[in-house]
Parts: sequence; structure tokens; C-alpha cells
Amino acid sequence: MMRTFQQHFEEIVGGGLLVVMCLLGAVKVLSRYLLSSPIAWTEELAVILFTWLVFIGASLALKKNEHFAIDVVVKMLPAAMRKYSSIVRHIAVVLFCLLLIGYGINLAVLSWSVLTPVLEISRGWFYLPVPFGGLLMLARTVEMIRQGKAVSEEGVE
Repeated sequence: MMRTFQQHFEEIVGGGLLVVMCLLGAVKVLSRYLLSSPIAWTEELAVILFTWLVFIGASLALKKNEHFAIDVVVKMLPAAMRKYSSIVRHIAVVLFCLLLIGYGINLAVLSWSVLTPVLEISRGWFYLPVPFGGLLMLARTVEMIRQGKAVSEEGVE
């Protein structure tokens, strides 16, 4: 059960966030037209959830090898060197994830004392998805490396 949740974390949490966001949108629209008074906090909460969804979705795309790739240079390399391109790409992704984690933590800490206007919760919740997504993508990259999966032009090998 726990292993299944770990393997499908992005799909489960991302799907749940998407459902909640749709419900929040429906509540906002219905309250605006039926009550002539929109519920203000729904929009603010939807924006926070959307930010989380973006970074969880980025991890899902990485896990499924569905990020776009510019492979013109790789295709120009001799066959013997192409296998090393995967190592270079993994290193680049790890470095990018570390940047997301570092700068994301900094952003969240700097904005933690600022409150949102309607919900009056920390603005840090808007920035916390950045390091969380970085950690999630880093974990998925390490998992790919440990399993010996190479990122190629055709997808995960």
C-alpha cells in the first residue's frame, strides 16, 4: 500500500489537488451568481493549490520522461559519445533540482512573515512548492539513476 502511494505520489496528490481546485472554482462561480457575492478566499486558495500542482506535475513529467528535450546536439554526436549524454543530462537535472531547493527555501523563509490578504496565512505557502518540487524531482532523478534508466531521445530506456 505504502509502496504504491510512493510510486504514484504525483498522480494521486496531483489528481486530488486538481479536483479540489475545480470544486473551489465551482463554489466561487456559484456564490457569485447565486448569492451575488463571491467567496473571496476560494481564489487565493486555488492559486496556492495551483502552485503546488505545477511543481508536483513537473516531477510527474520527469518521472514519465515527458519533459521536452532538444536533442539536435545529441543526435550529432558519435554513437559512442551518445551514451554519455545521459550522464550529463542527469547531472544537469540534479544541479537544477538543487538550485530549486536552495532558492525555494530562501524564498519561503523570506516571505514566511508576510500574510496573504484574505486567508491571512503565510505567503511562504506560495513558495514552499518550489523546494518541495525540487526535492521530489531530485528523488525521481536519483531513482532513475539507481535503476539504470537512461533518458534518451525516444524516452526512458
